[in-house]
Amino acid sequence: MVLADPIMPMWHHENEKVWKSQSEKSEFHKSKNYQETPQLEANPVQQSEETSTGKSTIDCPVCGDTAIAHFHYGGMCCYSCKAFFRRVVNTYKATKYKCRSGTGQCDVSLANRRSCQACRYKKCIAAGMKPGLVLSDEQCSKRFGPRKGEAEERASAEIGNNVLEQPEKKSEKICNPIIRVEREAAIENEFAVLIDNEKSYEEQNKIGRTLFLSLISTGSVNAQKISEEQLEKLDGLNDNLAMMLSFQIDRQLSNARKFLPFCQPSKQRQLFLPTGQVNTSDVLNTLVEQTVLLLKHNKHFTSLSKADQTELMEENVMVASLISCFQLYNQKHKNITWPLAEADFMYLRTSNIKASNTRATFGLQDVLPRIDSELKKEIIKIFDFFEYFSLIGVPKPALNLIILVVIFSHDNCNLEDKKSVEEHRCRYLLLLFECLSQTEGVLGACNIAYKLHGVLHDLDRICQLLGQKMVNLKE
Repeated sequence: MVLADPIMPMWHHENEKVWKSQSEKSEFHKSKNYQETPQLEANPVQQSEETSTGKSTIDCPVCGDTAIAHFHYGGMCCYSCKAFFRRVVNTYKATKYKCRSGTGQCDVSLANRRSCQACRYKKCIAAGMKPGLVLSDEQCSKRFGPRKGEAEERASAEIGNNVLEQPEKKSEKICNPIIRVEREAAIENEFAVLIDNEKSYEEQNKIGRTLFLSLISTGSVNAQKISEEQLEKLDGLNDNLAMMLSFQIDRQLSNARKFLPFCQPSKQRQLFLPTGQVNTSDVLNTLVEQTVLLLKHNKHFTSLSKADQTELMEENVMVASLISCFQLYNQKHKNITWPLAEADFMYLRTSNIKASNTRATFGLQDVLPRIDSELKKEIIKIFDFFEYFSLIGVPKPALNLIILVVIFSHDNCNLEDKKSVEEHRCRYLLLLFECLSQTEGVLGACNIAYKLHGVLHDLDRICQLLGQKMVNLKE
């Protein structure tokens, strides 16, 4: 099956790249006439001036302060806004900030840029700055070396704690998922006080819906309200509808894997390179196309404009694809069992690679020797994510709904019809709530929502870093 539909033009040019470089995406936005992006297009000349050191300057597109004409995290801005953006990303506060005026259109200037953090962050995104390009403190230390004084502090700390810390190094590397789950379990008490068990299920469900939306969207309580009108409009959503939709998604994913194998001679795609390494680029392209095929059957997604479809897919497709892969992860054996399409099965047999019952099973130890060394760190993080995600205890029907919740996430997107996207996401979030509350209870569903907020943010960071490395390898 050939996907020639214009839903995903960026994935169907002659080189079939999964990710676009920053310059390519900028050109794409220009071609789509994105009026709301107050980037350099809004003032093409920017009236660059020369500093005393001979460096060109511009007006910061975020706050208007004088800024060196240099890119920070994908967009031009002043050093103050660069520091603000990095701080917000590394402290995971992007979705917790709310506009102080409630309009989302506060004036951000040099004099009041500290007034509304939500609108300032929004303007940073509009200026082209990408959260995935921000390095954590640990990544900065590895790349640029420790900060001044940090090496001495670390050495002195190791003298006193060497014996205690040594056994924990391996678990710290993967951010021990068991410890993380235990820590989050303590937060459940905060939700319990809001859901009175003496109330009827209907009353608990009504409170739980609002709480669930707030927790999964912002990671905090009472940060996102849902109006009575919206609740009444979506009152018909129930667990039966959620289960039916989940079953439909499961069948569509199975069909996508069947009709879109990894080995596609017509597109010159192979699972392995001549060197024996996994053809990572082709594998990721196929996973993306399988997700696209799934979304072609979703009426809410296809009702959006092609520009909005592309924007959402550009931002969320890899996260959604990896969530769909998690369904095949076995926590006990820590491996993935992939159902092979006929073309893939025949290819593996001719390559003398073992595959039983038309299924291939592989773990991290099988993958690492067969991928480029530049990608190993991200692949390890993906398997770590799978391990932690399995400890959250999300049932399979809910996993299918999370795929659609992720696709309609729009925090960093420039959309023509943002209202419709928000309505669709709210619909799938409530279906997810109904699905979870049926098996976990209202309180259990809210507890899972809190964990999902953090873990999906982590997966998004992993995907963006993986995308940047794939672009660098191709170049």
